[in-house]
Amino acid sequence: MPLKKTYSLLSLLMITLSAMASPANLRADNTEIDDSLGELESLYKGVLPWVARLYDPKSGGFYESIGLREGKEPRDFGPDIQATHFAFSLIRSSDLLASMPPEVKGKLILYFQSRQNPETGYFSDPDYPDMLDNQRIMARALSFSVASLRSLGAAPLYPLPGKPRASANAPTRIELAASKTGQIVKTNQGPEETAPTASSSNRIPPASTNKDNAESNPDLEDKESASDNVYIVPNSKTLSIEIQANTPPHLASTEAFHQWLDERPWHFAWTAMDNIQSQQTLINSLPEPYRTTIIDKAIAYISERQEANTGLIGGGTPEVRLSGAFKLVLFFRAMKRPIPHTEEIQKTVIEWLESEPETEKIYFVRNTIDMLDILVEETGQNLTNEQMVAVINFATRELKRYLQSDGGFSRFTYGFYISPNDLYLSDADRIPAQAGPQGQLNGTTMAIRTRAALYTLAGRKTPSLRMYDFWDVALADGEHEPSQVEK
Repeated sequence: MPLKKTYSLLSLLMITLSAMASPANLRADNTEIDDSLGELESLYKGVLPWVARLYDPKSGGFYESIGLREGKEPRDFGPDIQATHFAFSLIRSSDLLASMPPEVKGKLILYFQSRQNPETGYFSDPDYPDMLDNQRIMARALSFSVASLRSLGAAPLYPLPGKPRASANAPTRIELAASKTGQIVKTNQGPEETAPTASSSNRIPPASTNKDNAESNPDLEDKESASDNVYIVPNSKTLSIEIQANTPPHLASTEAFHQWLDERPWHFAWTAMDNIQSQQTLINSLPEPYRTTIIDKAIAYISERQEANTGLIGGGTPEVRLSGAFKLVLFFRAMKRPIPHTEEIQKTVIEWLESEPETEKIYFVRNTIDMLDILVEETGQNLTNEQMVAVINFATRELKRYLQSDGGFSRFTYGFYISPNDLYLSDADRIPAQAGPQGQLNGTTMAIRTRAALYTLAGRKTPSLRMYDFWDVALADGEHEPSQVEK
């Protein structure tokens, strides 16, 4: 073969391989896009110094806010599972995991492991017993704890919900975990006792009920009495005793699961789909083939409710319905099933963004942009450069409204509240933050995920946030002034 022809074929092969390896939304350099991303980036310069100040060296966890960390709030709350998971996720994305001191890693592993109840498999914070009566929050704590432990190269000490339990006289593994990390876990029971389990209660979180007069919102949970949470599992002759004994009531049979799906607040799409999406770790822990049966049931049920022309599901404002669609997209992806009506959802999202809406919850910014990133990958229908600039500018404008002087981002524009693990946010239970305007790890995580989605949509690699003395500040217990963030 002539040399020139060989080079031509080689060049063609290289171009083909390059195209195959490139992301679907890769675009050429565009000054206007880069300028917009530069303005967006300026919002995040205080995030890492702020996160470092939230670390609690004693427990190994992270507080939700500076007000809680400094004891300025009306209740003496400690670190919580959600905040610790969010902080750890930010640490990983900022390339700070490699420099994490071994004692910090050991305490972080113990933080999550010590919060697992050996009888139920769930995780909860001893400081927050109200978690036990909230099915959504318990499911999220399970997902957060399992994911964080996996990223740390560790695992839960006990079987997860839905898995066979160990015998009652089986030796505990919490002492072994403590000895491996070289840590003595201190509790309020004594200075050298083994780590506490998450709760003295061994009850499985009840299936939640949704009252017609409740404001159904993932961030505004309706506090229910114990009697409201009673759930009778329908009999099922085909259900094994093992599944019945080790599975939460709403997942114990297809009949119970269908009834639970019917009881979701479908007039408020965000909450309905959030309830379902929050169960994905529990569903994935079910034994096969029952796991696949439950997934098939959920997929069929959701698909029947989805609108073919918009891709949306359920009721509510446009923002609420779009957030419901986002939870739908996340659930289908987690279950490794094709997302229905992707093109219709993408069109609906773009139309909403082009209307230049003003939000009151940072979740609406993150949900729509993160979902758009997923949909573009699914459909292959990239945004134009003009659309990309408009989306970045929308996000920057909105995120500025949530950025606080401490460097973090708040969740709402209408107030500041204490809400570890997303508790205490119903109208009746809200706890105003006495420390005043401040960022929270939940809101800041939404801002971080919005940033990552925007860079991906723009075909750019997301730059890592940098802070060279992050761990010095985190371990100084408030005595070390944060450095300037690395450029």
